[in-house]
Amino acid sequence: MLCEGEGKPITVTVTPGQAHETTQATPLLDQVCIRGKTGRPRRHFERVAGDKGYDSRAVRRDLRRRGSVPVIPHRKQASGKYPPSARGFDKETYRRRNVIERLIGRLKEYRRIATRYDKLADSFRCFILLGFIRMWLKDLLSYRA
Repeated sequence: MLCEGEGKPITVTVTPGQAHETTQATPLLDQVCIRGKTGRPRRHFERVAGDKGYDSRAVRRDLRRRGSVPVIPHRKQASGKYPPSARGFDKETYRRRNVIERLIGRLKEYRRIATRYDKLADSFRCFILLGFIRMWLKDLLSYRA
């Protein structure tokens, strides 16, 4: 799942239970298309935060190629030390990663999503997208009240 800094959902991919989530990092980022008031749509984020599960050279390389700064903590090496590239890790930005966790919690308020009644991945993804739409509408309508 991908969201912007305020916790509003952008896109999601659904994987089989046995697949690791990092396999979907690139396809998920390929779906980014944020339209502004004028000009071409934005295809990247300034920073992308992820947990240690996304600590791989391939993911970091892909993020840099897209023009985003990866904010992903490094895993310890076999020696028990962190790699030299771990210096300069942005802890303040990483603390904001809880935004996605809260988004997942908000989505699980919808029982159909929390329990995954749907057999097909496409159906499940569609109900997640309906949850996204409800969240966006709720946020947009609450500003006008």
